[in-house]
Amino acid sequence: MSVGEAHVGPLPQWDGQVTRLLVTEKDELGLYRPVGFLDAVDCGEEVAYRFAYLEAATRRPSFRPLLGFRDATRPYESAGLFPLFAERIMDPRRPDRPMYLAALDLEDEATPLEVLARSGGQRAGDGILLTPVPHVDGNGRTSCVFLVHGIRHLLGATERVDSLRPGDRLRITPEPANPVNPRALLVTEDGNRPLGWVPDALLDYVHEVQDGTLTVVRVNPREVGTRLRLLVRLEGVASPDWQPFTGPNWSTVG
Repeated sequence: MSVGEAHVGPLPQWDGQVTRLLVTEKDELGLYRPVGFLDAVDCGEEVAYRFAYLEAATRRPSFRPLLGFRDATRPYESAGLFPLFAERIMDPRRPDRPMYLAALDLEDEATPLEVLARSGGQRAGDGILLTPVPHVDGNGRTSCVFLVHGIRHLLGATERVDSLRPGDRLRITPEPANPVNPRALLVTEDGNRPLGWVPDALLDYVHEVQDGTLTVVRVNPREVGTRLRLLVRLEGVASPDWQPFTGPNWSTVG
């Protein structure tokens, strides 16, 4: 049995509250491409997990199965979080875990998927990144919390982040001249002072959000590393008939 196929006890039925994360992987251009969905269903006393590849991802010439998920033709289910993702969550026994959770604006009781959704689950030298799947309610209201990417690549951005405070308003500025992705969106202090970028996987979602308000949730000290420096929240409206990451291009295998 492969790493991703391990089952721990009987699986609960998939009829509870489902939390979904998009799994992406960095390609040769440095862009994070969608690979599949990781779902968790809360069935009261138990949580079950499912991973399934996107059909579109398996058709890419550069597609390679993730560790533990060799069979790209079917979904995987487990009563425990798959090792590939579980190893991206900080050990509760580590003394610096409270500081880590605080940097993510999470409580000690945060679930594994809440931690992965907020942190992205990145590891050094690893191209895998997890992204929360936002929800649009019946009135079109939507929100999403995310870490600003690429701060270290912008001259002066680290110093500008130092001056921010929770609640500060920021802006999202299109960057059509971006040499890697013309749909890139900069997070800026006033429209002219760039701080970093919206994560690649959220670009389609953010482009759909209207009347968006972007505010600082948390500014972390430099010691935590640039990846966790700036946590922001986007709130706005979209069409009530639209949900992010749905439609033919987002169909999963099996």
